[in-house]
Amino acid sequence: MRILFFFSSLLLILSCKKSQNHYTTENICREQLSVSTKNGYTKNYYTNSINLESIGHYEQGIQQGFWKYYYRNGNRKAEGHYEKGKKQGYWKEYHKNGIVKSEGHINHCKPSGYWKFYDKKNNLIKEINY
Repeated sequence: MRILFFFSSLLLILSCKKSQNHYTTENICREQLSVSTKNGYTKNYYTNSINLESIGHYEQGIQQGFWKYYYRNGNRKAEGHYEKGKKQGYWKEYHKNGIVKSEGHINHCKPSGYWKFYDKKNNLIKEINY
């Protein structure tokens, strides 16, 4: 099973580097844990802008529950759940034109189950089962 996972991951990485579009799940949990003094529901805006950047919930300064992220143009960028500041559960990422880019489940900061990847015209280009 580990060998199959290794080769499928290697194939994904190599195939992604050949194209201009990067369809990968390798950066799922690389961001640092965001801790703040916020508590409860929050809206975050782009700097010097009225454009919404994200909507979500903090519990004692740590992201928790469902979050949505937006591009500057107002289209959705990503959406999914956090558990104790880390991505967990079903996640979707979008292209700037609003079309779904990727979707799948995250379990303990790793892709889990079936993931689908789409191009900017909503054509399914890749499916991976982790």
